[in-house]
Amino acid sequence: MSSSNSFPVSEKVALTGQAQDEKSRKIYEVFLSFRGEDTRESFTKLLFDFLRMARIHVFMDDHSIQRGDHISTSLLRAIKQSQISIIVFSRNYANSRWCLDELVKIMECHRTIGQIVLPVFYDVDAFDVLHQTGEFGKSFQSLLSRTSEEEDASLKWRDTLCDAANLPGFVVQNIRYEQCYLFFFFFTKATLVVTPLPQVD
Repeated sequence: MSSSNSFPVSEKVALTGQAQDEKSRKIYEVFLSFRGEDTRESFTKLLFDFLRMARIHVFMDDHSIQRGDHISTSLLRAIKQSQISIIVFSRNYANSRWCLDELVKIMECHRTIGQIVLPVFYDVDAFDVLHQTGEFGKSFQSLLSRTSEEEDASLKWRDTLCDAANLPGFVVQNIRYEQCYLFFFFFTKATLVVTPLPQVD
């Protein structure tokens, strides 16, 4: 005998579909991935402010309030619910497990749901990100020394860094603050062709 609180099968399917739609619905136009200690108060902050001025809905996580080494479920969801991810590669980006796990999720969304991914190489060479060499490579080795027992994770991180570094992106070297806004203007006009998100009453 069925319970009076149970739903017909058709309604259960509809509810399940609705839940899936809610999880996959795009909430943000841009997700910013960055290493806080390198760029939170400089380049990334200026980029965030400029995108907001351009009326682009941006998700920028405050990495200063991280708890533990593992990326949160809410952050993974925010990545999936974004139309575009901008990765700001900097010298210490690969020294953070949090950043690299974030990058793995971004590239997964790039492959599976066609999310647009734009790498920015801030004061690092794309070659060093691709091959994990130079100062960028040193920071990556520092992380690997702390997670030496996790060989599968390190291989995944290497592959993901290679995939991301091979994407068309922007190199930002020795840029002065007064030049940033000019850069962001052309950056926004040239690349961020986003579909406006529906307005929710």
